[in-house]
Amino acid sequence: MPALFFLSLKFESYNFNQNFFNSSIVMEQPRKKLIHKLRYKYRLVLINDESFEEKLSFKLTPMNVFVGFSSAIVLLTTLIITLIFFTSLREYVPGYTDSKTKRNLQELLYKTDSLEQALQAKELYYRNIGNIMSGGDGLQDSIGRSDVGH
Repeated sequence: MPALFFLSLKFESYNFNQNFFNSSIVMEQPRKKLIHKLRYKYRLVLINDESFEEKLSFKLTPMNVFVGFSSAIVLLTTLIITLIFFTSLREYVPGYTDSKTKRNLQELLYKTDSLEQALQAKELYYRNIGNIMSGGDGLQDSIGRSDVGH
């Protein structure tokens, strides 16, 4: 049967008598009170439930816990951002494409533009041919100059 552990928090105040008697006389400011509470020491103890053997013990203050968690969050966030931006995971971010796709898109845009220009030139050419066949004069040549030959 696996040994069960339980968590025990014990409050330790080192100058209890001095703090108890002075607190009624001197009214501390709320900020000093908060800072003082953040410096209270607590003990985190892991104890084997069956044998009551102490496995681990830490002295912690709320300030230490806050700084530790904040540091862990900042470190984890930095690690995740680094992994996303410097590996191929960035392709899964919505709105972000890889450089190969961007290059292909640019090439397709250039080809589309040149095809549109060629189509316009051919349409002008066919209109001029239709105009000449119907007995009129060609008003423009196929490259867009007007009144050629006059």
